[in-house]
Amino acid sequence: MAIEDIFRALEEQADAECSEILRVAEAQAASIKAEARREADRIKAQKLAAVEELVKAKAGKTLNAARIENKRALAGVRDRAIDQVFADALVKLGKLRGTAAYETVLTALAKESLTGIGGDCDVHVDPADAALAEKVVATLGARCTVHPDAEFVGGLTVTTHGGRITRRNTFESRTAKVRTLAQARVAEILNQ
Repeated sequence: MAIEDIFRALEEQADAECSEILRVAEAQAASIKAEARREADRIKAQKLAAVEELVKAKAGKTLNAARIENKRALAGVRDRAIDQVFADALVKLGKLRGTAAYETVLTALAKESLTGIGGDCDVHVDPADAALAEKVVATLGARCTVHPDAEFVGGLTVTTHGGRITRRNTFESRTAKVRTLAQARVAEILNQ
């Protein structure tokens, strides 16, 4: 065997070893690369899930804020509409003054307010109702003094025992009671 054959054999062996080292290195590199890809995908999935949760939470907060604002706006519209309805009702009730119907209404309000009152009392009315109130109190036989010192759209207030007991029976007090019920009913209907 010649030296050339030995060199050739050594060279072939070296080439084979280099090829094997390269193949093993490439396999390790591919394995490392695949592991890095899997780790990157896992990290990406984690980050994506975290962002998704954050977006869901923010969307939920935004939606809730919009719902609350919508309810607040709806309540404002509802309250303004109710205010307008009752303001219009008081204007219409105020137009009763001077009619026969108003005399009937004032008599009924006075009778209701004076029921159960024994002794002297004071009846407070709008100056426009002074004469009619005097007539109604006299008709009912009540021992009351009429005072035209109040500003009502209609109705009267009766006080006894030095002002410690007051019975308000005015258009304003009546509509205020109805208004509370109406607001609750309107809110109930709108929330259905």
